[in-house]
Amino acid sequence: MTPWQVLGACVALAVAGFDPFGALALLAGTARGAGRRAAVAFTASGAAVILVAAMLLDLAAYAVLAHGVPHVPEIVWGSVEAIAALGLLVWGVRRLTGRPDIGHRPAGQRPTAAADPTDTPRRPTGTGPAAMAVAGAAYGLTVLGDPGFWGLVALVHRLHAGPALGIAALWWLLSQSPLVALTVAIALGAGEPVGSWIRRTWRRVAGPLGRIGTAVILLVGLLLGADVVLWLSTGAFLLG
Repeated sequence: MTPWQVLGACVALAVAGFDPFGALALLAGTARGAGRRAAVAFTASGAAVILVAAMLLDLAAYAVLAHGVPHVPEIVWGSVEAIAALGLLVWGVRRLTGRPDIGHRPAGQRPTAAADPTDTPRRPTGTGPAAMAVAGAAYGLTVLGDPGFWGLVALVHRLHAGPALGIAALWWLLSQSPLVALTVAIALGAGEPVGSWIRRTWRRVAGPLGRIGTAVILLVGLLLGADVVLWLSTGAFLLG
């Protein structure tokens, strides 16, 4: 692939893997009292986990392909596909029929406790830099469920180590651009305006994106289920 083809593929995969949820998670953390260093720790640890995962999976692919692609029995493929189909269909139906959880308290309201005039304000637990770094790392691991990330792994497998790391970093920067923008804004002391804009934008697009996501989940579940039925009937898979 030419450098321009690699760059174009990276941008396309970043669009496919575009993820605003990191910014929303960081907004939730800052609403609970996370400061600038905690916000940077959240974003940096998440980025590190994603980049390391991409590089390790690339190395694992080299190790596996060096000995040939191992044979997987059809019963294993069929069982995994059936489990995936069932899980996707259940998830899709629950999304389709479920109601949003609006909670039992007004937004922003916290449980009250007996007031003590000698108490001093304390930062809520789980909002310090160390805790937010752990939360960011956990959030970074969710990338393993992103098809765009696996496309990135396939792309960097074609490249040398230096360009591969650069392309992986660019993919993270583009796919996580809301999180990056919010983190920079918080670090510069302008987190509230950017956070308000992200919340307004998300409220506008959440409904349509949720319906599209539900339709895609159900469609993929139905396709996998049909493939399992075809395999049980004819002994052959339609997919792959």
